[in-house]
Amino acid sequence: MNYNDNDIQELKDIVRVGIVSNVNSAKMTARVKIQDQGIVTGDLKIVQNPPTAEIKIISGSCGAECEVIIKPWIPKVGQWVLCLFKPDGEGDGFILGGI
Repeated sequence: MNYNDNDIQELKDIVRVGIVSNVNSAKMTARVKIQDQGIVTGDLKIVQNPPTAEIKIISGSCGAECEVIIKPWIPKVGQWVLCLFKPDGEGDGFILGGI
């Protein structure tokens, strides 16, 4: 299969890497700064990823106890992420995960 310059540009417009600039954890969305284009996206949906687990050690009178908190993965401001945009040019897209 042969690819031309238009095909390569379309792929560059669909798959982008950027830095998270704002997170709305209640809506599971975030905005991403795409540095090479000098833009900040609208709200992008965060794709469901494996959850993160946080373990807290709580010392008790009978020894150490643990508390495990499981949360959905949500990127942090300043984190690099991989984004996938719909090819319709409207800017709708998704955050696939951190890189």
